[in-house]
Formats: sequence, C-alpha cells, structure tokens
Amino acid sequence: MDIETIQYNDMSFKDPVAVIGFPSIGLTSSIMANMYVKSLEMVPIAGMASPSMPPYCLVNGDSSMPPLRFYGYKNKRKNGHDVIVCMTEYSPKPEDCYSLANRVLLYLRQKGVKTVIAMEGAPKFENSQVLAVAAGPNSKKLLKKSGLPAMTDGMIRGLTGVLLYMAPNKGMDIITIMVPANAGVPDPGSSASFIEPISKLIPGFKTNPSELLKEAQIIQQQLETAQHNLSDTSQYIG
Repeated sequence: MDIETIQYNDMSFKDPVAVIGFPSIGLTSSIMANMYVKSLEMVPIAGMASPSMPPYCLVNGDSSMPPLRFYGYKNKRKNGHDVIVCMTEYSPKPEDCYSLANRVLLYLRQKGVKTVIAMEGAPKFENSQVLAVAAGPNSKKLLKKSGLPAMTDGMIRGLTGVLLYMAPNKGMDIITIMVPANAGVPDPGSSASFIEPISKLIPGFKTNPSELLKEAQIIQQQLETAQHNLSDTSQYIG
C-alpha cells in the first residue's frame, strides 16, 4: 500500500499519547474522535493519502485534508500528556490494514508516542458492558488506570486488531476500549462511554458529553418517527 504523509503543522509534543478513532459499530469511534477535535479545538498536524483510500477531501476553514488525519492537543494540566488524535471516516480494506497500521504507528512513534488508546465499537447485547484489552509491557497498569474490566477471550477485527498486536513490537503500549453500540445506525449516545475511561488514562483530556447526548436524543427521535411511519405503511399494505 503506497501511503504519502502530508505535514501541516510542526507542533512539538510532551510525552504524547495517541487516541485512534476509525469507523466501527455505530460509528462510535469516529463520532468520539470528531467530538474531541471540535470541542477541544485540536490543531491539524498531518494527513495520509493513498490510491487505496477513497478519493475525497475534507474541507475545514482554509484547510483541505485527505481521508486519514492527525490532530494535536497541548495538555494544559501540569505534567499532563499531550495528545495526538488519528481519525478517518472510511474503513480500510482487510488487505490494507497491515500496511496502514504499520505506517500510522511509525508516524506516532516519530512524534514520541509510547502509549496508544484505540476506540472501538462492539455489538450491543443484553447486559453488555464497556470492556478493555491491553498489550505491551505496561498493559496491566493501563487496564487498572482505565477502571474497566478486561476482555479475556474473543476477537478484534480490522485495523484496531492489527494495531493491538503490532504496537508492542514497536515498543509501544496499547489499550483498546470497546463500547457496546447499536449496529446499522450512528450511536453518539454509546460514544459518550469513551469519555470517562480516556479521561482516567489521560488526565486533563476531556470533553463534555452533553453535545453527544443531545445528538443521541435527536437520532432516537428520528428512529422512532421512522418506525412509526413504517407501522402506518404496513397497515395500508395489509
């Protein structure tokens, strides 16, 4: 996979932590990554482009950026970690995940990242809960700090799964936070479940869930209206 890195800002970072949000079930990861970038006014620092990526450009103010983007945040908390958010709206093809994960981790390592937090949506079932899985020399510390129960058995697919086994080989710790979400529709309400554990892992990096929850209410109302309309239609058909 031929990948080009485009630099936008030569921001310096203090012991940065990376937060990764690729599309997942309910688009929870993408929604949360967008929320961080907008609410915390994060600065675009780089992008990645490839012939294998969808041909679109994200326009924001006077900047035009490729599908995969990196944003920087300077933590105002004393002795706090700076943050780099990596995000996109598209899901990589299975055959591209290895090369893309490798390139993303190499870029983050060049920026001084030693810890990666990957956000992932999981299918929602009865009694499902937010879980975490970590890898690397400090995995137990990360799990304890997150306050989440560990997933001890299962499979994580896609780019997040590749990152999980690849990061430790590059000298990085990684923790994946899995939030139960509704499949097939955007689920901003579930996205809000990322906020608390990530704020424990990165003190000083937190956004207000109220906007996400407001959006969740709007989506719920739209779903209820659609279901009501379908019910009315079925009466006429029957």
